[in-house]
Amino acid sequence: MDKKLEDGVDGDKDGKAKTQWSIARVFKDRTAGATASPVLVLVAVGLLVFMETCVNYIPQVSTRGGNACSPKVLDATNIAYHSGHRYYAALRDIGALPPPQMTEEHAKLCSKTNRFRAKYEYCLPISGRKDTPFCTAADRMNLLNVATSAICYASVLHMLLTEVYEELQASENTPFLSFGSLLGAVRNQSVIPFTEDADVGYVGEMVAADKVTLALRRKGYHMFFMGIWRVCVAPTHPLAGHLYDPNLPVSESFAVPYVDLYKMTQTENGDWDMQELEGSNGRILPDQKVWPFSQVTINGMAFETVRDPHFFLTEAYGLDYMTPKPRSESSEREAPTWDSRNAGFRLRAQPSW
Repeated sequence: MDKKLEDGVDGDKDGKAKTQWSIARVFKDRTAGATASPVLVLVAVGLLVFMETCVNYIPQVSTRGGNACSPKVLDATNIAYHSGHRYYAALRDIGALPPPQMTEEHAKLCSKTNRFRAKYEYCLPISGRKDTPFCTAADRMNLLNVATSAICYASVLHMLLTEVYEELQASENTPFLSFGSLLGAVRNQSVIPFTEDADVGYVGEMVAADKVTLALRRKGYHMFFMGIWRVCVAPTHPLAGHLYDPNLPVSESFAVPYVDLYKMTQTENGDWDMQELEGSNGRILPDQKVWPFSQVTINGMAFETVRDPHFFLTEAYGLDYMTPKPRSESSEREAPTWDSRNAGFRLRAQPSW
């Protein structure tokens, strides 16, 4: 990340810099043309130290379990979204929710400095229901009912999928639905209730990845690179107080709702190389099956995808891709195995489609 972006990562940094500059200017005005007295020097230094402490202060509260901290949660009324969808208006109408109170191992999530090198460990611990029919056609709008503790995992995935997709579009990338998210759109025009992640492709090299990371951070998301680009909900999200599950451990890999981002590039002969695809011709898709893009819908919203979604899904999942394949009890007990699609060890069962 370049210096300019790093300076803009956190509004606190901007405020701190402005405060320090103002104090320095006053000090300079007071001492112009004269030798600064030791008292004035000490006062100025003391003010700077005081402001530094205030900026970096993490609120602490006492609980039965000891001290707890709360992350600095973003206010949706101050976030510039790319769509006029009613979800964003309703999110703003909710107002600021009480931030989550975190203790013990979760306390590290209160510090935003942990996010720069963190991967899944900076993701907000979130659990949710995956059963049908309760979570059939789960929608991000369901998350706005903050009076209930019943959260569908797919509702969180729908929120992640939509905002990441919009951010990629706004940054002049070309996103499209792929893998499991495309499968849900083709099957039921919704997010599969029992899936663990969302899948978005993008064409060519990602444009301004640092700026995309920063833009998502300002909306309460954590984007990181782990084999591929991935995005999860950060502890600073406006709905963090509602989504947070204090009973979960700090997130292990793949144990929270997240979006996988897959690169698709055009080869010299015009065909397309789709990252992590394991089809009849490896990662290669014929140009006429990919371009121009077509559209599918999820919860009534249109998303772009490859020209022939059925061909893509057959290559990815086989001819019977329309038949759901819930995980079996035996698969839940499997030892961790290397997952080529996710470039790491899975500490849970393989996904259900």
